[in-house]
Amino acid sequence: MTNLTELFKEILLTNDSITIPGLGTLETQYQPAQLDEKTGTIYPPSKIVKLDTGKTTDKDNALETYIMQTQPVNQTTAHLQVEQFVKETKEKLDKNESVTLDEVGIIAKDESGAIIIKAVPNNLMIDNYGMDPVEVEAAKAAARTSKGKTVKTTTTTTKTTTTVKTSQVASSVRDTKPAEAEVKDTQKKSGALKWLLILLPIAALITLYILYMDPVNNWVAGLFGSKPKADTTQVTTPPPAQDTAQPKSNVPDLGETEVVDDPETKTLLDAGFSTTPLNIGSQYKKYYLIAGSFTTIKNAQKRQRELPGSKILTVGDQHRVYVGSSDKADDIIAQYNALKKKQPGLEVWLLKNAK
Repeated sequence: MTNLTELFKEILLTNDSITIPGLGTLETQYQPAQLDEKTGTIYPPSKIVKLDTGKTTDKDNALETYIMQTQPVNQTTAHLQVEQFVKETKEKLDKNESVTLDEVGIIAKDESGAIIIKAVPNNLMIDNYGMDPVEVEAAKAAARTSKGKTVKTTTTTTKTTTTVKTSQVASSVRDTKPAEAEVKDTQKKSGALKWLLILLPIAALITLYILYMDPVNNWVAGLFGSKPKADTTQVTTPPPAQDTAQPKSNVPDLGETEVVDDPETKTLLDAGFSTTPLNIGSQYKKYYLIAGSFTTIKNAQKRQRELPGSKILTVGDQHRVYVGSSDKADDIIAQYNALKKKQPGLEVWLLKNAK
């Protein structure tokens, strides 16, 4: 089969729908953040994909246009690819087989023979692509000093939620008054649902603040014309880059201990930056202020257009949009402070090249 299955994820990241001529239209529906009370996990907002088989024509030929933009083919070849994809998909469905669209869903027939798409876990919202579900459990960030050296411990801070338990009705009461027990159980479930609706947005806001505490504090400090005081015994690591094309692992980062014994690294830590190095090559600068990291050049170019004066640093399959660079720690910090004063709401982080 023509390999178009992995294109639909890229299309639906920036579009609400895409028509597959002769098959149907993939449409996305917004789903707000949710809290799984049993596992204590908060899931970020997402999109659910559905297939409307009543919409099978597209006068704009959007799918063919997207294929031509991402592959070195002309319109005739793109049209033939779409026809071949639809033909082979229908042949598989006639054999009661299914077709998987990567990170979008599974096209199959239901019991009545209608063509549907079965949703799969995904996050097709470009604003928060790569954002992990958060396990809501208590954790503390600690920092200590040893023999004149600053020791920094990075941890993931989360919040403990209260699980509303449904009361257990004695077996004798269930046997003698099943209707009354059922009513009470329904009332308690309704009460638990009300509390859940109240706690969910609060927990989501607190979790987001914890994840982005440093950018928020810097923005507030810039708004009122003051600079947050650096603390040499406790440093909060800026949030990692959110790649719009590559989700992160669901395993939380429990942190690692880093011993600081050189002035340059100490200066960066005092400014609130992580100093974990990444070797990208000696031909590059030592420090970069990154405002976006992407695995597709198209998304990187879109981010670059949003930030006048920014440039793209491409190493391997990673395209990073940067707004400042230098070989000196004090210079890159000065650039960062000037940038935050000019654009308080802009979120940037430091890439240190271990050259």
